[in-house]
Amino acid sequence: MRLSRLAGGAVVVVLVGALSAAPAQAATVEQVCVGTEVTTFDPPLTFTPRETTIAVSGVFPSCANAGAVTGTYAETFSLTASCLTLFDSGAAQRTFTWGGTLAPSEFQYNAVSNAAGAAVVTTNTGVVTSGGFAPAGAVQVVSLVTPNALQCLTAGVASMAGPTTLTIQRS
Repeated sequence: MRLSRLAGGAVVVVLVGALSAAPAQAATVEQVCVGTEVTTFDPPLTFTPRETTIAVSGVFPSCANAGAVTGTYAETFSLTASCLTLFDSGAAQRTFTWGGTLAPSEFQYNAVSNAAGAAVVTTNTGVVTSGGFAPAGAVQVVSLVTPNALQCLTAGVASMAGPTTLTIQRS
């Protein structure tokens, strides 16, 4: 009985404290871009895992910020990949180059890839550390179609393409 009263009292103190705390600042969206990413694999992906050089390039033909109305990026890295294990999670960095008046943005992020139906969805969450929009948080989501099994069994999958979105915001 005593324990339940203490627990109930703690809940009331926490709720009163939360209600009296200063309101959180709303995030200000600085940039939203919609585009396409192309990913190439050398050697092409098969069902056998092997060291693969992955080249990523993206274009944002439509961005909301007047100082950066378009954008591009490119990145190359190596990892062990196959048609069954396309991407790995981990830290990386890429540069967004803007069409407009803003300087390029250095984006340091953590990538997490997951299978979602017939797609591999990669979410890059991180921070713009320098250049245009710095400092600000950013999230980029890329969706690539799952490789065709017949291609994986024969010549392999040399490239994939899909939609990408980027949101940059300050808190």
